[in-house]
Amino acid sequence: MNIPNPFIPVRVETNGLSHTVNVVGRSYTFGPNGMITSIISQGKELLAEPMRFVMQEDGEPAEFRDNYDDNESESFIQRRSDEEAVICGCMQTKRFILNICNTVDYDGNVDVDLKFVTKGETVAEHLGFVGMKPVQYLLDHMWLEIPMKRELFTLYHMHPNSDVRLADGTVVEKTTTTASGKLHDQSFDMPFRALYWMGNEELGLGWFAENECNWQPESEDKMMQVIYDGDKVILRARLLDSHPKAWTGDPARGWQLYNPIDFHFGFHATPVKPFPKNPYIHKAYHVDIAVKIKGNYMDFFTAERFDRLKEKGVDTIFLHEKWNKSQNWFELSEYTGKQLRYIVDEAHKRGMKVLPYFGYEISSLSPVWSELQKTVTMKTKEGLNGSGWWRVPFQRDYIACYNSEYADYFINGIEKLMDTYNIDGVYLDGTAYPRHCHNPEHGCGWYDDKGELRGSYPIKAIRRLFKRLHKVVKSRGGQINVHTFGVANFTAQPYIDQNWYGETLQFDLIKGAVKEVNLDFFRSEYTGRNMGVPVEFIAYENRPVWTFEHAMSCASIHGILPRVNDIDQPLERMSKVWKIIGNFPVEQSQWKPYWSNGAEADHEKVKVSYYKYTALDGQQQILAFVANVASEPIDAVTIRLDECVSTVIDAEAGEPAELTFGMKPFGYRILFMR
Repeated sequence: MNIPNPFIPVRVETNGLSHTVNVVGRSYTFGPNGMITSIISQGKELLAEPMRFVMQEDGEPAEFRDNYDDNESESFIQRRSDEEAVICGCMQTKRFILNICNTVDYDGNVDVDLKFVTKGETVAEHLGFVGMKPVQYLLDHMWLEIPMKRELFTLYHMHPNSDVRLADGTVVEKTTTTASGKLHDQSFDMPFRALYWMGNEELGLGWFAENECNWQPESEDKMMQVIYDGDKVILRARLLDSHPKAWTGDPARGWQLYNPIDFHFGFHATPVKPFPKNPYIHKAYHVDIAVKIKGNYMDFFTAERFDRLKEKGVDTIFLHEKWNKSQNWFELSEYTGKQLRYIVDEAHKRGMKVLPYFGYEISSLSPVWSELQKTVTMKTKEGLNGSGWWRVPFQRDYIACYNSEYADYFINGIEKLMDTYNIDGVYLDGTAYPRHCHNPEHGCGWYDDKGELRGSYPIKAIRRLFKRLHKVVKSRGGQINVHTFGVANFTAQPYIDQNWYGETLQFDLIKGAVKEVNLDFFRSEYTGRNMGVPVEFIAYENRPVWTFEHAMSCASIHGILPRVNDIDQPLERMSKVWKIIGNFPVEQSQWKPYWSNGAEADHEKVKVSYYKYTALDGQQQILAFVANVASEPIDAVTIRLDECVSTVIDAEAGEPAELTFGMKPFGYRILFMR
């Protein structure tokens, strides 16, 4: 296969007994035992110490016997190509062996296949040349630990969301905004997490695992832990807290009786690809997302409305779910096909792109529902189809799982639509969201030692889907735009052009239940730079409590913009903002956000972020975004920058301005300075 932009072919360097795998912007070094000893992202070392296993066997700490100088136990390159490198290694203690196989993809994803095995009888022992020393093959615990540099890890994101328990006994209960935010200031325990990312506003490291198969926790509430140890922060996965239940029989004969136990997990250093110099990749209008359109889209999209969109600077139109009579199905009805062709043709005449909606569901109105529903739908623990919306035309939509043949329908369907209707890519809703699926019909789920069916998160299936989709869409010059509710799935991010986030954070703001924007949450999940993928912000209104202007306020200081959801006032406002940003040399500028610049405001709820451009003659220009992140008005606030400012202009009004001004609740200002 060809390596897609902006990725590069995998390059492996061997130094002594270690192997370093280089991918775009990052590198992973594997030591003689196959364990990761170094992860470098953006030129910075993430690990404080090599990854390690902590074990206790038969009442004593396990000592790993790493005799690598005999060239018989060192790690080795199983295979390598432009697409991936496979590095294998092994470790042994007095009683046990760990076999490790690491597969590093060209996008930086690392899949780890771990086998836990008893040591056994050698050929010499079997033939009686030497005696076999008797031991009890008993295990007390086995934990995986990832020690990281504490200075680089200040934020987190997890899926699924859950309560966590702090070292002092405090329980931080799950709310709509506890899936992301600032790392707690003390060690804490949590249940199994399928995705767990830690980092800062620029980089980080993600852990993933599809399920907890073969894990044996002492407590479900502390299967994973974050532990502070001086200048280190350690992520611990408690794989086994006791002797494996699958290992029954006389421990002295364990080498004969105990079969290997396997564990599957992985890592992904972020950002997953270079962040674009200009993250404002389009000027988009999203029809029917917030301001609902009555009737069909073809009736709404008159020539006059197309012309208005073009006049106001729109270059991309997103069609929401109503464009398709049978939601998410890839074979269009006669009317749906006619409508899509009309919208695409009229938009293309005016130089605008069109991205239609596809979600995560299969509809009861689809002609293939009866044929596919048993094998392709996601199942809950109770065996029910994951249910979605009731909608018009009257139908119900049920969650599909991409770990099934539905993935083929999805890829082939979008490929045909792009070729038939000349669409410019796809807008995907929830496609990157790993749901907890219990459907063994397509390979999800697993059975525990009690014979009870447990669920899996189809992370690898989603990742495969996005890799295939990326090839289809990019080969046709298209774009992949993804909305995912409350999950930053870093394993799929390499194949996404832009994310569309914001529902989780806004739920409480829309209701007026909170009085200010959760900035820690925003920096963790919504800036895009720590993942490497630009973000656009959802703007749901509940005037006067929460408005499009309020969404603009909190988005702009994080280097993103809200997406236009009405052809009237939000479009008028954003048309001016697009021109302001378009007239500034963003691609040649430094982004200096409020959390790391020298700007100050004499009110704690006012934040200032800006782009700074230095011309060849040394003259400097600044485009600053100032926001009040709270629901109370501010009579007067004064802002100061490190730079010496001689000219200040209110960019929206086009008039001279001062650096002291009042601000509305959740208000903002855009200032141009010299």
